Amino acid sequence: MSSTTVLSFKKIFDLSGRVALVTGAASGFGEVISLAFAEYGCDVACADMNILGVRETAARVAALGRRSAALHVELGEPEEVEHMVSEAVNALGTLDILVNCGGIPQHDPSENLPLETWDHVIDVNLRGTFLCCKMVGRIMLEKGKGCIVNFSSIAGSAGFPRGIAAYSASKGGVDALTRQLAIEWASRGVRVNSVAPCQFLTPALRKVMQDPQFDSKTLMETWKGNIPLGRLGEPGEIVGPVLFLASDAASMVTGVTLRVDGGYLAR
Repeated sequence: MSSTTVLSFKKIFDLSGRVALVTGAASGFGEVISLAFAEYGCDVACADMNILGVRETAARVAALGRRSAALHVELGEPEEVEHMVSEAVNALGTLDILVNCGGIPQHDPSENLPLETWDHVIDVNLRGTFLCCKMVGRIMLEKGKGCIVNFSSIAGSAGFPRGIAAYSASKGGVDALTRQLAIEWASRGVRVNSVAPCQFLTPALRKVMQDPQFDSKTLMETWKGNIPLGRLGEPGEIVGPVLFLASDAASMVTGVTLRVDGGYLAR
């Protein structure tokens, strides 16, 4: 956007005429982002390993008057990701935005962390993010424009007493990948950023709280105590930061990991 461009500031968050691919769209962050994008005029290809859940999200996107597609994907598998991207383009014509929400948690003391668990978490969270960036990035680079928003975590920048070594390593890798792709692709019109949330009350987090190996009350008190705002995030509170990074409002922003953490990493 040049200095002579006349902006309509009321429309800098508008996504009308654009097409997004959102992974992890069956629930949590991916679901709410898919619906929010639709409200802002975007057509959305919704992808997840949970095909029933992602069909529900896609149906809700369609109910908002936008085109949608429900796609199955096993992140970390090149053939699966390639098929997902191909199906998204076949259904909606192109891809302008990629949001990599798909990922899995991990809770094991590092001294007892099975190598199979390590490999699986890295495959889904880091390898999967890279594969999506790579395959969607090719489409964007050919067009000379596009926007990618990856999901990192505060665990990519801070250590935690409980065992999340594979998860932390995967999210630190996402941060590094985001910076690298941003530098490689900036001159070719593709912006790459990420968001790093603290604990949000998503279905995945609620499942952790129900795990018998944890005391949910102690967990909640610890989380709240480490977040200066004094509470956990609600899923809808991720929408603003992601919408910003995906829209023209962030036309001069690339290579950034935006902390959405209630002040956690500012301590």
